[in-house]
Amino acid sequence: MQTELCYGQALLLAEVLTDPPLNLALIQWYDFKSKRNPYLYGCPHLKLIELYNFVAIESIHGVIHIVPRFNKQNEYFVNKYIF
Repeated sequence: MQTELCYGQALLLAEVLTDPPLNLALIQWYDFKSKRNPYLYGCPHLKLIELYNFVAIESIHGVIHIVPRFNKQNEYFVNKYIF
């Protein structure tokens, strides 16, 4: 089974009062800056895209640290060395 990582930024946490309650997060997604070279300096090289979804909080598998690339517009790196 192949699993793909998806990178997103949680913008809002919400609870829908149903039985049972739904715990949701509003996510804005990142995509790879380049399909040909998705990694730069050994880290995922990302761009923020205009795609938003509500996802179940239980489906979020980890917390990562995304840092902007200095002096660049809409370029980010996943800091895989901090955790």
